[in-house]
Amino acid sequence: MDNQNLDEMIRAGRNIQALALIREQFGCSLTEAIDVLSERHLRLKAEQPSEQPNQRSSTDDGGPGHQV
Repeated sequence: MDNQNLDEMIRAGRNIQALALIREQFGCSLTEAIDVLSERHLRLKAEQPSEQPNQRSSTDDGGPGHQV
C-alpha cells in the first residue's frame, strides 16, 4: 500500500478517498477499511500532535468562531 499517499489523504481530511484506497489495496470490507483508517489516523496524530480544537493559539484574534 502507498502509505505516503494514504497519510496525505488522512491529513487533508479526505477520508472517503482514503477508504476507497484502503479497500482497493486490501480488498477488504468497508467496516475493515474504517478500522484501518481509524488506526492509521491515531498513529499519525500520535506522531504529530496538534493543538486541541478548543485551545486558543497565540495567533487567535478572537474573531468569528472564537470560543471562550
